[in-house]
Amino acid sequence: MRSLTLLLLLLANVSVAQENLLLSGRIKAGESQVFYSPKSDNWRTQIQWMLPEGEVAKTGDVVVVFDSGSIISTIEQTETNLIVAEDELHRITSEAAQNLLEAEHQVKRNELLLEKAKIDASVGKTYISQFNFEENQLKYEKAIVALAKAKDNLKQVKTSGEVQITKQKLTIEKHKRNLAYNQHKLAQMSLTAEREGPVIYGEHPWNGEKVFVGMTAQPSWKIAEIPSAKGMYIEAWLHEVDFKKVKAGISAVLTFDAYPQFQFNSNLESISTQPEERKEWGGDVYYRLQFPLQGNQSFPILPGMSVQIEMQGEQS
Repeated sequence: MRSLTLLLLLLANVSVAQENLLLSGRIKAGESQVFYSPKSDNWRTQIQWMLPEGEVAKTGDVVVVFDSGSIISTIEQTETNLIVAEDELHRITSEAAQNLLEAEHQVKRNELLLEKAKIDASVGKTYISQFNFEENQLKYEKAIVALAKAKDNLKQVKTSGEVQITKQKLTIEKHKRNLAYNQHKLAQMSLTAEREGPVIYGEHPWNGEKVFVGMTAQPSWKIAEIPSAKGMYIEAWLHEVDFKKVKAGISAVLTFDAYPQFQFNSNLESISTQPEERKEWGGDVYYRLQFPLQGNQSFPILPGMSVQIEMQGEQS
């Protein structure tokens, strides 16, 4: 009977036992300047240089530089094309002006010839022979046709010159737009700090390793950040199988990896309602947990620091 009583007591203790959950978290900044990899013609771009991690960047300092060799070559070629196009515009403009001047001269010349032929054709048969009279009439008719052709040629020369100049101006405008576009892309290859703060490197979105100089990144990958000292918190991820074991407000013990001799108490501030897939951890899904920083630590806290979190799960 006594043995049965002890067994029941043990079972009762097991039924109310609580399971401790051990998680790994990381300090996050509520406000940060984030540096992303830009889009390039080659889709991916290589990181050429970065300010050392942990070093404090001042406003205006260059933080990340991406390989821009191909863009620089394109800019140089575009600048050369622009110079050539502007020289060609000068040549076309001068040639069009010369052709127009010659065409206008031909019109004036034919106008004078027409006036002369008109005078000759007005002389009657009484004063000249039949042959000369008919010859003058023929010259007058030819002068009329010649003047009409000269005027038509003037219109064609003027239109042709305007078209060629307009086309060349469009070519120059195209080169200028390409130059401005590539200069803008080149500016995006060097990212500068908009605030003062320590530089924290990002992580590869697939394998979780730290970003490093020489790495090839795809557009919109997070390369680095300069966090704000305000609004820092601790972020952790809870596997879906443990989701029902925790709730907001549950107590936790925090141990910073950089300062293992210190422990702090905290409470779970919030837990996401929808799980997310973490590619670097496999195909499972996790819930995002957030813990506040109390601000009473006696040592410096920086975003990116790792924290061990021990929580007491709900009664099973």
